Amino acid sequence: MRLCEREGRDGSSGAGEAIALRFSTRLKVIPLRFCLWLKFIRLVSLGANGRIGGFSPVYQTGRRGLQFQAGGDDYGKLLSVIPWIRYFFPEESDYINLRDGNNGVYKFIKSIIDKHMESFDGSHERNFIDLYIQQMNEQKKEGTENPYFHYEQLILICVDFFFPALTGVPVTLALFFQRLLLQPEILTKMQAEIDEVVGRGRLPELDDRINLPYVEATVREIMRFETLVPSSIPHKALVDCKFMGYDIPEGAFVIPGLYALHTDTKVWGDPEVFRPERFIGEDGKLSLKLDKSLPFGAGKRLCAGETFARNTLFLMIAALAQNFNIRQPPSDRLPDLSKNYTGIIQLTPNYWLKFEAR
Repeated sequence: MRLCEREGRDGSSGAGEAIALRFSTRLKVIPLRFCLWLKFIRLVSLGANGRIGGFSPVYQTGRRGLQFQAGGDDYGKLLSVIPWIRYFFPEESDYINLRDGNNGVYKFIKSIIDKHMESFDGSHERNFIDLYIQQMNEQKKEGTENPYFHYEQLILICVDFFFPALTGVPVTLALFFQRLLLQPEILTKMQAEIDEVVGRGRLPELDDRINLPYVEATVREIMRFETLVPSSIPHKALVDCKFMGYDIPEGAFVIPGLYALHTDTKVWGDPEVFRPERFIGEDGKLSLKLDKSLPFGAGKRLCAGETFARNTLFLMIAALAQNFNIRQPPSDRLPDLSKNYTGIIQLTPNYWLKFEAR
């Protein structure tokens, strides 16, 4: 997901002036949004003092990640049904996009792990990757057959952590900013709550979440209202089983309908309305009992990045609301939500935003 193409659409972007940003899912726009994750990536990959060689690897990985998300399909395109079609129509079937996107993310994560293995020191554990390498080494010493901890699995685990953070959170922000343009009163309410609780002297922190129920409810509502992965991720039944009277044979693919849950009138009453207040109890506090949404799935196979995504969305939305008014450039029209489209996740077409310092 690209954050912006340029600054100062209607002029320079000096201190105190408005900045116009172009949100885009197309692949030819500079992905400055990925810079928001640079500190996180550095901490995960090389530690606080590490370097990745500038912005290029982050740029390329983010670009490839969104290429994969846009080229795929949550129900399976023709490529999934007739895989040999890639030999005759590699571009039209989106095989090239999926292949290059997948390979780009895989190679970047592999390079990080390889650097960790080269510099591994058993007496100094830097992060999760070091702990995993230590387990691999212990299994090797013990001569374990069919080891549970192995190199390829480590790459895929890190992809599972890294990939959603790099693509899912930015896309959710793009969907959220669309909603703010359509319902500007949402931003006004968030700003009033933040000004009262946090003030303007510091940025909001995770410890503030309990005292910012409307902001947290807004984060939860955008994840319900704009179900990022409408059909979740396909799963496979490992054994024959019954569920709600239905026979599910071993090997059957199970596709959860998260979009259906998030738009069920029996659950939400008015699911077509963006209304953060639905998660706030009579005492004015956030009520988790009222939140029946499952944007990250559920059970043992729910999204491993849920905590990171929720925390990041809260911090970024709260900080942006605290410091900016988000407007639409005068020459632009309001977003047409019917033009949003779904690859593996929901995506938005290009649109402009104007950030005005408060």
